[in-house]
Amino acid sequence: MTGHFSIAAPVDFVDVHVDRDNRLYVDPSAIRFWAKNRDAWASEAYASICEFFDRFLERMLSSSTAQNQSAREMLWQFHEPRETRLGMSAEGFDGSGAGEEIGDAIWTSLKDNPLCTLRVPILKRLEDIPLFVPEIANDRVSDLTTRLIFRDLAKFTNDQMEKHPSLKASAGEAEFQVWEATSGSWGKEEITLPHVKIPGDEKRRPLLLVPKIAVHRNLRMSHGKYWEGEILGSIQDDLTAYINGKPVAPTKKDLKRRDAYRHKRPLNVERTHEIWTRDNFNLLEAYRERVDSTYEPLSDDEIEERLA
Repeated sequence: MTGHFSIAAPVDFVDVHVDRDNRLYVDPSAIRFWAKNRDAWASEAYASICEFFDRFLERMLSSSTAQNQSAREMLWQFHEPRETRLGMSAEGFDGSGAGEEIGDAIWTSLKDNPLCTLRVPILKRLEDIPLFVPEIANDRVSDLTTRLIFRDLAKFTNDQMEKHPSLKASAGEAEFQVWEATSGSWGKEEITLPHVKIPGDEKRRPLLLVPKIAVHRNLRMSHGKYWEGEILGSIQDDLTAYINGKPVAPTKKDLKRRDAYRHKRPLNVERTHEIWTRDNFNLLEAYRERVDSTYEPLSDDEIEERLA
């Protein structure tokens, strides 16, 4: 993109190829990490993510049928944002009706999920969803996150347009879907973004810039890593026996071979709920903290290699 707009490196945004998908994902865990480290942009973006999910849970758990339906409809509006050029479109949810289909898949998995229906929900953030909901992984979470923080990304893009005049020179106004936090609903808004003309395409296409701190090669929170770490670890603790005063526990390799522990997402739900109700310990929060404590942002070289 810098070549397209004749911008000298280094830049604060992901230098995507404007004419194809780019193998990086907007990761809400990365945004959470930088928000905890007091980055101003990340703090506002993560607040947008949290506000949406808090509002969703409030409506989903309401005794009002109308509020329940409103919660479900909140999930229908995640139309795939192609403006960032990030992710792999084959895994996305572009096309008529696809947003509603994905939304209903999330709704079905969450509405009776015991981690959501606790008096104080444990499953309460967008980045938690892939740990418990089938078919929701890298590209779809990246798209969901992008849609929720579209305004925050647009503000970042406009700041970059002020830094780089060639971006501003190509700018045009168009209507985009945004989440209205004040009204708690989806709406449309006229937003000014840079536009690019791609050979073979008659239209000039809008471009939404993404800060480097918001992306990673994969989601940092995954159902497999949670299962292997916190879930199997807690089972090891329960199955530990003491022989001659020494602890003896089954290995994780042994546990993985047992039929009772092979189904990862259902076990993630069951075990997280069991440990909370039995021991008053939040395995999911422990996992979030582990992810944050081991988080390593991508370097400029790693980003460039991923985009090659």
